[in-house]
Amino acid sequence: MANPEIKLQLETLLELLQQERKMAQALDMAGLQEVVTAKEELLEALQPQPEDVVGLESLLQQVEHENRRNAFLLWTGLNWVRDLMGFFGKATMPQVYGGGGQSCSLNESGRLLSGKV
Repeated sequence: MANPEIKLQLETLLELLQQERKMAQALDMAGLQEVVTAKEELLEALQPQPEDVVGLESLLQQVEHENRRNAFLLWTGLNWVRDLMGFFGKATMPQVYGGGGQSCSLNESGRLLSGKV
């Protein structure tokens, strides 16, 4: 038999995960931090036993699905930022040959700092 308190906590967690996604999509960092803090507090309090979640499989699947969606969204965003930082950090100067005949790059600022975007 499902524990009604655990069910309520899982429903709240599902709502928080949906809010987390909306805040991340809107790039609302203050709101996102509030939701993450509330989610962390809820997860600390949530200590279900196997018998407490009998009959809540559908709700648990929804929570898992939303959590995976949020993880993928944030992971994709992080990779996008890393790619952009790599782009702006690359040197705009081509590789040249040094005095010994080896290929080397000129050490100048990246695109962002040199103004040559």
